[in-house]
Amino acid sequence: MSTEKSKQSAADKDRGKVKAIAEAMIALPPAVDPPIAGSRTRIWKQDPSVKELALPRDVYIHAQVKEGPSDSQIVIRGLSPVTPDLNQDFLIDPASDEKAFDAVHTYTIVRQVLTMYQRVLDRKIPWQWNTGTNQDPLSVHPQAGRTANAFYSRDEKALKFFFFKPDSLPAGSPDVFTCRSLDVVAHETGHAILDALKPNWFFRNVPAQTGGLHESFGDITSILTILSQLDLVEYIVAQTKSDLHRRNILAVLAEEFGNAFGMPEGLRNADNNLKLSEVSDEVHDISQVFTGAFYDILADIFTANRNPRLRDDAIVLYETGRYMAGLIIRSIEKAPANNAIYADVAKAAIAIAKADGHPDYATLIEKHFTLREVLGAQAFAGHPDLAHLGIYPSRHGCCGTMQHPEYQT
Repeated sequence: MSTEKSKQSAADKDRGKVKAIAEAMIALPPAVDPPIAGSRTRIWKQDPSVKELALPRDVYIHAQVKEGPSDSQIVIRGLSPVTPDLNQDFLIDPASDEKAFDAVHTYTIVRQVLTMYQRVLDRKIPWQWNTGTNQDPLSVHPQAGRTANAFYSRDEKALKFFFFKPDSLPAGSPDVFTCRSLDVVAHETGHAILDALKPNWFFRNVPAQTGGLHESFGDITSILTILSQLDLVEYIVAQTKSDLHRRNILAVLAEEFGNAFGMPEGLRNADNNLKLSEVSDEVHDISQVFTGAFYDILADIFTANRNPRLRDDAIVLYETGRYMAGLIIRSIEKAPANNAIYADVAKAAIAIAKADGHPDYATLIEKHFTLREVLGAQAFAGHPDLAHLGIYPSRHGCCGTMQHPEYQT
């Protein structure tokens, strides 16, 4: 026994010496606060109608989430506050508490979108009203009422998501909740972020392409949010065999909402070949041209960087999504504060890609915006800006945000 005790004592002394040396090397302060733990939450991977992805999944928020859920920039309203468990997590079972799950899911998607853009910009994005001492958060209402709608309101400092029972579904079918769609929540959050960056792009007295940029940015935000989820990226690679022009959840947006209105391709199909001369100046219609060009550029950059012998395609697609998130938001920042058109953003993207050391990306961007008649000798000169005559582009096909009365001035 004495031999065992002496061995243990020697080992303790050795550990003490190692600890003393380590502390001296890194000059630890007398007291070191433990790192702030983040919170786990639970979300729908896409929306409940996408059966192969219908099981909820856990995600990690890299900051402490408070009751609500809430943080300094986002707060859930209109439902009973959800309290975190003893580990500061929000792991709600949708089968046992739908309202609490909707609150957690909706908060998480808004937070993921905001975090995605703040990471690529490496700075905080304040909301449009955060000026001076006003640091009011964005109020998010997962169940704002009964109607087939979802919108962002600057006046209310809010995102509002509604629920409805479509006439096209059989009697007894459950309500469709817009907050349960990753696409819908990400799209509307995109409007809020773009309003923070370009507050004069929203209103009715702007060219059709300015409104188109708003609606397109919402759709692009949905695409990029999916690509920021590693498990969804792996699913897309498997689903398409790395061909992004096969039908997939990335290109088909808001499946459940679309199905409710007899639209099997969702509310949008980002993988389109539309040119400016083939669409009207209705804002949703014209937005598809910019979204389609963006999707083709993303697909081509992914294909150009593939090297399955050395790197998994999912890694390449994830990195492509991250680069495209930075490219689109930086290009928008460089565009004019008023009356921006597609060519403004496209030219900014070309310049940024070159400055990033990617002249090959710049070539792809120019190619696809030329094919869409945005750039080059064949640039479409139609859809004139008639605002000076009091004639404004229609928004009848757009989401609730673009049709909201406060933006019709």
